[in-house]
Amino acid sequence: SNPPIWQLATLLGSLAVFDQTSMAALRAKSVLLTGYLETRLRHLAAHPPPRAPRPPFTILTPSDPAQRGAQLSLLFHAGTMPRVAHGLMLHGVVCDERKPDVIRIAPTPLYGSFAEVWRFVDVLRAVLAEATTEPSA
Repeated sequence: SNPPIWQLATLLGSLAVFDQTSMAALRAKSVLLTGYLETRLRHLAAHPPPRAPRPPFTILTPSDPAQRGAQLSLLFHAGTMPRVAHGLMLHGVVCDERKPDVIRIAPTPLYGSFAEVWRFVDVLRAVLAEATTEPSA
């Protein structure tokens, strides 16, 4: 069957972006972005917000770039992930939830930036401070 013209138009637009780069350049940026994300997350895990568990999450994804793609899986303490995912969503962060306790974060090399990785970790720190603080009775 033939896809609708509007779907082909969006495909054409994305292919035009791919024409401006190469898979080697995308992979190189992916390794740098994901490595930067991992470094910032490890620092956050070692220095979590007050009252957050130590560490607030564990990075499940291998640290070796040759053994991973462009995403990191974070394992949260039991019951924390839904609150963290909701808090991230409220801050405009799109992530992949894997119930019961994992969130996957993928800095996309085609259009993602180091500033966005920086912002994500700052947002995660704020969300962890909120999500791990019990509401007052």
